[in-house]
Amino acid sequence: MAEQKTRLGLRIAGYVAFALVSLVVAFFVTFPYEALKDRVRLEADNAGYFVRIGSLGPGFFALTASDVQVSKKADTDPPPEALKLDKVSVGPSLFPPGVQVKVKGLGGTTSIVVGGLSTVKVKVDLDELDLSKGNVKGFTGIDFAGTLDAHVDLTLPKVAGAGNGPSEPDLSQASGTISLDTKGLTVNGGNVSVVIPQFGPDPTPLDLPKIALGEIVVRLKVDKGAGTVDDFKAKSSDLEAGLAGTLKLGKKVEYSDANLEVRVKPEAEFQKRLGLLGSALSMIPSDPKDPTWRLGHLTGYLGKPQFR
Repeated sequence: MAEQKTRLGLRIAGYVAFALVSLVVAFFVTFPYEALKDRVRLEADNAGYFVRIGSLGPGFFALTASDVQVSKKADTDPPPEALKLDKVSVGPSLFPPGVQVKVKGLGGTTSIVVGGLSTVKVKVDLDELDLSKGNVKGFTGIDFAGTLDAHVDLTLPKVAGAGNGPSEPDLSQASGTISLDTKGLTVNGGNVSVVIPQFGPDPTPLDLPKIALGEIVVRLKVDKGAGTVDDFKAKSSDLEAGLAGTLKLGKKVEYSDANLEVRVKPEAEFQKRLGLLGSALSMIPSDPKDPTWRLGHLTGYLGKPQFR
């Protein structure tokens, strides 16, 4: 009798498993991939980007796009170059229950997990990204070399939405950790537009010389939206740098409020090589504790920071 019940239970479990697998397979086979492509392009367009997808189809319990190219929208000739990604997969995550995005590109992997019930967990892992690959140079205008690792582990409480809207995660009350590590990070040239307070409020276009940034270590601890720099190290043949202070997260990243002390010790030959940036660097006051270092302060919103 017991043996018959066991067989019956196994048979029922087999039918249930077969039904679930069939349901999942049918979902991925019949999914409207072209409609999804159009929706991705529309959302990217609204955010100021063009997205091109070589192919889109089913993966292992995920939707997988191959040969993905992302470029900025601009009316220029030639048009902006694209960042190239080998593969992007989107599927469900179980712990926490939510959505997981995996990206293969730049010689490494990126994993993003967002999920949770009463709170939202956000985990981001960038592993061994090679900044010389994926056409980062064409996309950013800066010729990078070196590798990057970064990890974000934050818990965001949910708060009531505007009016009678559903509750939303609140970045300004997040808690967790953020870390970043680079190896052999080098700028081999390129061009960038930056605001140099000493030369006025408008961005100044600059040609970048070779800059060896080397190994950078950043550790940021966040408690209820208040971020504190636990550790920051940057040292190379061109310069040393230190960072201390706080970062108050806003509901949006660009509204996060910085109050950071920046210490820089550039080598004399490197400062000459910087040209206009070197002149701006020489205007930063010397550190009263050690005149071989220069001491500045980064304040204001990250979307529009002020350096003095």
